[in-house]
Amino acid sequence: MLRIARMSTIVVAAILVLTACATAAEIDGTAEGDGTAEERIAEIEEARLRAEADPSDTELLIELGNLYYEAMMNNEALATYLAVVELDSTHVGFLTNLGSLYTDMGDFNEAAAQLEKALELDPDNAMVYTNLGTNHYARRKYNEAVDMYRKALEIDPASVEAHFNLAVAFADAQIFDEAVTEWQKVIELDPDGAVAQICRDNIEMIEEFRGRN
Repeated sequence: MLRIARMSTIVVAAILVLTACATAAEIDGTAEGDGTAEERIAEIEEARLRAEADPSDTELLIELGNLYYEAMMNNEALATYLAVVELDSTHVGFLTNLGSLYTDMGDFNEAAAQLEKALELDPDNAMVYTNLGTNHYARRKYNEAVDMYRKALEIDPASVEAHFNLAVAFADAQIFDEAVTEWQKVIELDPDGAVAQICRDNIEMIEEFRGRN
């Protein structure tokens, strides 16, 4: 059985809950003293203090929530995002991120609700369609997922995330020609990116799989 590498499609647009600063291990599992982890902690703490000083600034809150999200501190991110609802529940970037976070946390119905709200506000937002596709895919609603990815690509033909995820959907359905085509498009769009290497690896796995069968 193929084990196709997957890519997260979370988009960080940018929100408050005042929490204690996390340790390096809590952020990314690295040992204390790791420069990157320490810098991330410092960035989160700085954003937390700015948000605490002006708790009515939704952009500061969204920024803090996104930093938590990027650090995979999902509970802190969720609490921060929810705090923004009281201030502005019509921010498309916020709703997109909140929906994606709910998807990551396994609350697929709430995720879909937030992403649908985002689409009502901005029906031509390719990233919202991509993230909604990922939500459908996580719920095994494969046809709906493919429809969402294709809609995203109608709006933004250069969306790496939509091409990549559409390829995963095709590969899982063993529609390998289409999967390869989509991954090749990612390589064309971003030949030097880390995602391009994942695509190359996936294409190689498919060719090996075909060779064995």
